[in-house]
Amino acid sequence: MTDEIEKSRFPLVTVGIVVLNREWIIGKMLDSLLHQTYPHDRIFVLIIDGGSKDRTLEIAREILEKADFFGYEIISKECNIAEARNICIENMQGDMLFSWDSDVIMDSNTMKDMFRIMMQEKLDIVNADCVEIFVRGIEEVDARINEARASHTLASDNYIEEVPATGMGHTLVSKKVFDSIQFDPDLTSCEDLDFSVRTREKGFKIVLAKRVLTFDINIWKKGFSDIHMEMPLRRSLRGLRKKAKARVLTYSFTLTFRNVIEFFWKNKRYPFYLGYIPAFIITIYGILVNNYLFLTFPIYLLSFMLWQIKKRGVKLATRAVLRSIVVGVPRSLWLVYYFAKYTLRKQR
Repeated sequence: MTDEIEKSRFPLVTVGIVVLNREWIIGKMLDSLLHQTYPHDRIFVLIIDGGSKDRTLEIAREILEKADFFGYEIISKECNIAEARNICIENMQGDMLFSWDSDVIMDSNTMKDMFRIMMQEKLDIVNADCVEIFVRGIEEVDARINEARASHTLASDNYIEEVPATGMGHTLVSKKVFDSIQFDPDLTSCEDLDFSVRTREKGFKIVLAKRVLTFDINIWKKGFSDIHMEMPLRRSLRGLRKKAKARVLTYSFTLTFRNVIEFFWKNKRYPFYLGYIPAFIITIYGILVNNYLFLTFPIYLLSFMLWQIKKRGVKLATRAVLRSIVVGVPRSLWLVYYFAKYTLRKQR
C-alpha cells in the first residue's frame, strides 16, 4: 500500500529523446532510462528521429517493446533539432517533458530527484549538472563515468541556482512553459539558448540542480562540431544573427567587458575566424604592391587546413575550412556586434 501511495504522487512525464545516427550509444542511454527509480508506469517515452541511416531505431524499438513504461512512440521525420523538439512538445503526454539527449547517461535517481526539486521549489524549468566525457568506444563508458563521479565535487552550499540558460539534454520542463513558447525552427543550433532567452522574457526561471549529476558521452574525434560539418551550408546559415544574439544574452545575467574577454578566450575559434579579415586585407595589399611577403591569407588558411586534417581527415577538414569562412566569419562578427551592443548598454 505504501508503494502505491508513493507512486500516486508522481505525475505522468514524457521523456523526449531527439536522435540521429546514435546506434553506438542509444542502447546504453535507454538502459539508463530503464534503471530510473521514477515509477515506470508514469513514464511515456517519445523518440524523434531526424532520419537515421544506422540501426538507431531498430535498437530503440527492441528495447522499448520489452520495457514496462506507460507507453512509447517513435516518430521518424527528416528535421533539424529545433523542429524535432517541437514535435516532442506536440506529441507529449502528461504535464511535464523530460528532455533527455540520446548520448546522456543518468544515475537511477535523476528523474525522481529533479521532479522533487521542481515540486518543492515550485519551479517550471530544472536542469541537471552535466559532465562531458570522451571515450574511444562504448566499452569505456562505465569506467569513465566512475572516474568523473569520483573527481567531481558536488555543491555543498545551495543545491539549486538560477542560471541564464539551459541546454535541453537533461532538463525537466513544465507543460505550461510550452503553452506560450516553442523552439525557433530557423535555429539549426543554439535553439536551446534562444529558447532560454524567450522563457526568461516570459518570466520563467531556469534553475540548475547542482547536486544532480549527469554524463554527456562523446567519441574522441567525433565531437559535437562534426554534426554541423555534415549539415548543408544553407541550413547552417539559417538564423545566424539569432544564434549569435542568443549566445550573447545567455552568457551572463549582466554582461560586462570581463565577460566578453572571458567568452572569446574560452571560444578561441571566433577570434581565429575574425583573423581571416586582416589576413585577407594584408594579402590584397601584398598583391597590389607585388610583395609576396604579405601573402598571409594563404598561410593562415593552410595552417588551419593542416590542423583540421589531423583532427578530422581530409573530407571533413575541407568542409571545416569552408565553413570557417562562410559561417564562422559572419557569426563571429554578429557576436562582436551583440556583445558590444549589450555590454555598452549596461555601462550607461
